[in-house]
Amino acid sequence: MQISSNSSKYKNGDRNNEDSSSLLSSEEKYKNLVANIPGAVYHCTCDCTGDGELTRTMGFLSDAVQEISGYPSSDFINDRVRSFASIIHPQDRKNVDATVKKSVATRTPYILEYRIVRADGEISWVCEKGQAVGCEAQEARGKQEREGEIEGFLAARVSPVSPIANSLSRVVYLDGVILDITERKRAEENLRNTQDFLNAVLQNLPISVFIKDAVEQKFIYWNTASEELFGYSSDEVLFNNAADLLESEQANYLQAQDLEVLATRKGVDLPEQTIELPHRGKRILHAKKVPLFDDSGAPKYILGIAEDITESKKTETELSRLAIVAQKTQNGVIITDAQGCIEWVNEGFTRISGYVLAEMQGKKPGDVLQGPQTDPLAIAQLRSALAAGVPFNQEIYNYSKEGKGYWVALSIAPIYQETGELEGFIAVHTDISDRKQTEEVLRKSESYYRCIVETASEGVWMFDSESITTFANSRMAEMLGYTVEEMLGRSLFEFIDCESREIAESYVQRRREGIRERHDFKFTRKDGSHLWAIVSATPMFDGEGNFSGVLRMITDISDRKQAEAELRQTLKELEFEKFALDQSAIVSNTDEFGAITYVNDQFCEQFKYSREELIGKTHRLVNSGYHPADFFKKLWSTIRQGKVWRGEMKNQAKDGTLFWLDTTIVPCLNTSGEPHQYVAIRKDITKRKRAEEAVQLSESQLRSKNQELAKALRDVHKTQSMMVQNEKMVSLGQLVAGVAHEINNPVSFIYGNVMHANDYFKDLLKMLQLYQQEYPHPTPEIQREIEEIDLNFMLADLPKLLNSMKMGAERIRQIVLSLKNFSRLDEAEQKQVDIHEGIESTLLILQHRLKETAGHPKITLLKEFGNLPRVQCYAGQLNQVFMNIIGNAIDALEEAMETGQWAEGEMAPIPYCPSPTLRICTDVKYEQDALMQGSHAISDVSRRHPSHIVIRIADNGPGIPIDVHERLFDPFFTTKEPGKGTGLGLSISYQIVVEKHGGQLKCHSAPGQGTEFAIEIPVVSSQ
Repeated sequence: MQISSNSSKYKNGDRNNEDSSSLLSSEEKYKNLVANIPGAVYHCTCDCTGDGELTRTMGFLSDAVQEISGYPSSDFINDRVRSFASIIHPQDRKNVDATVKKSVATRTPYILEYRIVRADGEISWVCEKGQAVGCEAQEARGKQEREGEIEGFLAARVSPVSPIANSLSRVVYLDGVILDITERKRAEENLRNTQDFLNAVLQNLPISVFIKDAVEQKFIYWNTASEELFGYSSDEVLFNNAADLLESEQANYLQAQDLEVLATRKGVDLPEQTIELPHRGKRILHAKKVPLFDDSGAPKYILGIAEDITESKKTETELSRLAIVAQKTQNGVIITDAQGCIEWVNEGFTRISGYVLAEMQGKKPGDVLQGPQTDPLAIAQLRSALAAGVPFNQEIYNYSKEGKGYWVALSIAPIYQETGELEGFIAVHTDISDRKQTEEVLRKSESYYRCIVETASEGVWMFDSESITTFANSRMAEMLGYTVEEMLGRSLFEFIDCESREIAESYVQRRREGIRERHDFKFTRKDGSHLWAIVSATPMFDGEGNFSGVLRMITDISDRKQAEAELRQTLKELEFEKFALDQSAIVSNTDEFGAITYVNDQFCEQFKYSREELIGKTHRLVNSGYHPADFFKKLWSTIRQGKVWRGEMKNQAKDGTLFWLDTTIVPCLNTSGEPHQYVAIRKDITKRKRAEEAVQLSESQLRSKNQELAKALRDVHKTQSMMVQNEKMVSLGQLVAGVAHEINNPVSFIYGNVMHANDYFKDLLKMLQLYQQEYPHPTPEIQREIEEIDLNFMLADLPKLLNSMKMGAERIRQIVLSLKNFSRLDEAEQKQVDIHEGIESTLLILQHRLKETAGHPKITLLKEFGNLPRVQCYAGQLNQVFMNIIGNAIDALEEAMETGQWAEGEMAPIPYCPSPTLRICTDVKYEQDALMQGSHAISDVSRRHPSHIVIRIADNGPGIPIDVHERLFDPFFTTKEPGKGTGLGLSISYQIVVEKHGGQLKCHSAPGQGTEFAIEIPVVSSQ
């Protein structure tokens, strides 16, 4: 070693005071240190030649250089055999010199990687690390003389390498180390080749492959299939995430998938995932995502694979009638060397062909897979492409390991190294056997499906790329009024009017762009009428992807369009009716819980509330408190059953004003038949109610006066007893007749003048309408007066007011007539009369007692009148009988209302009736003469004569006790409270029926069974 030759100089130095053995030990130590350094340590001088080239002369080079270069270190010391620069690869020398010169000039360390030519001719890679070192010439020589050359050199080795020169020094040598990095370079080359190989595999896969980082989900890999599938280039995608490319909703959905993969640390398989792509529209993908982990087991990347199955899904839909389901297949991948010998196959290839990797490795695919039915021309084209190193795409017929033939779509791409040298091929096999079989079935079944098309209920219409008709089925021709022959060869635009032409042209352009859609369209029939149809348009393309035409499925919807037009007209009419209703009535809407959702302007005006104050509130806000709780319970019970409720309601405005409204509530039902909102329509009837109250007050006063007269009559009866009954009845008749006469005169005056007032009003109304017609624009003063008096309302309400007055007067006239009929003052003798007329007059007088009052329900009246003949009788006296008995029946029913005791059981005159009921029945009794013919008795109907009439008056009250029943017709006997009865009513009635008319008066009653009085009177009086 060179260190040995230089040690004598150190021993011969002037440092006599140093121990020679210590120096030798130090030298040995540094020799071992240098020998164990991984690489060749060197120390060389650095000079520049006249032409500027750098020359390095090795002053020291450790023995490790022999292992690196194959040359001993002594060959390079002082360039004895060769210079070190001579073994540097010629292509790398220039770079090495330039780097060293730059380091010398900048006084900075240098690191070089370059090739050397070994002694055996092999090329090796080395890494050289060094630094230029400089010092003042005198100091350097003095140090070498004092310390010895080797010790000084070794001191430099163990000292930190750093620039020590200043501006006055010059570079005198280079120190460094050379390391053999051949194995590392080979590993890097192999890794690079592997990466290129795998990248070629991924780039040529027909499915999308992408990789994201696990932190921000940004794309770091994007293959060619991804560009074709998603419509984004690598430049647009890389280092962006989904949110930078897609809509937020779609991006959030994909990010959620990524987070799920990272959270579960498991892959996800999405067989059918629909995604909206800005460049390609809606696509259906089969996607898989799996997490990739670093050495610590933490997720580092997300690997995604996606395959576009949109077209296969469309094919499945189109072939669903044929019951053929397109099956998704996995591709087979083959990788070969430059000579075409197989190096690797995937599992998809094994599944398709049956061959595993061990059986195929080193063989050429054609030697194993091709057979007698493989197309020779396809084989020749394949070999030509492989020889030229160009891509190849072809459908070819192969054979599996079992000898079964199958079709594949073969796609081969060459793989090139960075140097441009062909490294191998990657081939992708797609099994298309099912598709081929389907095509064959379709060809064989063409006539069958043509028959289906011809008999379809929809129109089938096909066009070429210029919109010329190439096919139309008979249904399509029928819809347009043409024959199929007339339609063929004609342009689409010949069946469209000018109004629809522009939109039709836009639809045709969208078909050229490959857009498939469904829309409504209007065509023109042969007779000029319009055909409205739903058009399902599908663009068609040839094998090269060029637009070849359009298939349109036509469904006639003319009837639906007509119905829609009629519906729109109906809605328009309903809107007009709603407007009219809003203008003429008080309208409000509530939800199913009674909360107000709508009120019209008249509602706000009537109730003095703003719309904002009403919306969301219930009608309790306007409740006057007049009606009891049962009133509203019945109202809600009715409308919740989906029934319309009608009634009169007293409400209160915001300012406390009370008014009456005629109200109709209509429930609106949902699809299940249940009310979901209610519409209330109201009309102000306050004036009418006031008029009615006035009439009722008049009637009340009249009843009060009658009651006073009745009390006076009862007092007379008590004092004069039975002997003066006839005189009392006469007086009563005179009194009633007088009262009727006194009432009749003013009422007749009112009734007669109402008719004239009505005529006058009509004339004034006609004159006003004529004035409005001739002078449609009144002066402002007149217009203000019209608005102030609400002329329109007055004109609408005044006829109703007059009609109400007329009805009231007519009612009083009927009462007066009933009083006259009841009194029969002018009928002192027996006459032929209609009994029903007397009963009706009595009921009319007592009608007020039958009506519903506060605390008492309405008494139901049942009239079952027979066909009675006219009866000879004292009509006035019989009316008094009817009055007494019916009045007693009403008294009994009112008592039952207080006690709740009603007639029960089948024996009652009115069985099983829980409400107060009064029944009046009339019938006829006949005399029958039997005509004897031979030994048989035959009834001759023609010989039957009415002998008696029977009037039955029954109630379902509590009935009469037995002890009371025995004294029922005794004079002055009564069970009523003092002041309510004299005890003469039934006694007088008995006398009138039995003694005056020769009839019978019977009572049928028992406790809890109700009561029935039967009056039987002969048709012809015998008295």
